[in-house]
Amino acid sequence: MTSDFNPGGFTILGFEGTVPGREFISLVEKFPPAGFLLLGDNYESPEQLARLIDRLKKIVGGTVLIAVDQEPGRVCRFKNGFPASYHPSRYVEGKLEDEFRSWCAETASLLAETGVNLNLAPVLDLAAFSYHNPVLTDRVFGDDPVTVSTFARILVEEHKKRGVLTCGKHFPGLGSASFDPHEKLSLSFESFNRFENHHWKPFFSTAKQNVELIMTTHLLAEGIDPVNVATYSTKTIKYLREKIGFSGPIISDDLIMGGAGAEDQIGGASRKSILSGHNLLIISRGTEQQARVLDSLKNNYARDRFFGKIADQNEEIIGRFKDRILF
Repeated sequence: MTSDFNPGGFTILGFEGTVPGREFISLVEKFPPAGFLLLGDNYESPEQLARLIDRLKKIVGGTVLIAVDQEPGRVCRFKNGFPASYHPSRYVEGKLEDEFRSWCAETASLLAETGVNLNLAPVLDLAAFSYHNPVLTDRVFGDDPVTVSTFARILVEEHKKRGVLTCGKHFPGLGSASFDPHEKLSLSFESFNRFENHHWKPFFSTAKQNVELIMTTHLLAEGIDPVNVATYSTKTIKYLREKIGFSGPIISDDLIMGGAGAEDQIGGASRKSILSGHNLLIISRGTEQQARVLDSLKNNYARDRFFGKIADQNEEIIGRFKDRILF
């Protein structure tokens, strides 16, 4: 344990609008985060985006992740000035692999040009196009593991060529889930065998393709861990490490989502998530909530030897990972 522990190093933080507010700037100057998450309201144009990213990097100094969900289809945060895409179903049903590769290449090139070094994609969840869970509508590449893995491989390859990191999501798989974790806790009653032999196949193949990160989700999967949500589940992380064979950083989904629990408990949630084996935590909005997380992590590091040991190991993992960031 060290006296200069920075809890911000375990977080990816976001803010509202095209200019960070004074309170947010003060917070990240005090506790520089591992990265920033940019959403649609942070964006106006590629030129504005490049200026914003340059400012964020100057505020914190050093190497920092600049992340966005720039998926094909509905969840595409940067629109004006970025390549437009079809929905994933169009690429799959039309067998448009070449067109998808072109979109990935153009998108990754512009992300790199503007300074974005992490795309929180591909989506690896297996779900039929007719599946009606709103969180996956117009985001999935279907329910065939081979097809999903093929399109994921294309996205990872084209981003990697341009130095942009990628993140597979949402482990252990939202394709069997009820409810949208943005609103409430997602539930799955699939068996462990169904997860291992179906839902995890794209995660396994994409891990083999050296995707840099994998994101979990706020899912209570009875077949995996009937007690703990994946965000706080040691069992889930153990399966991701040992069954999938993934050795890179594991990132939580946004802790301000309804599925993560009550906002006034976000400090305790951050502790549980780190102890479960997550390396990075997303808190996309709310300076007050972000400050609670940072204070909780700092206090736990000072008072809890076991947490401190896990945190020191986590710092080493994140440090090695950040060496791979090219810009």
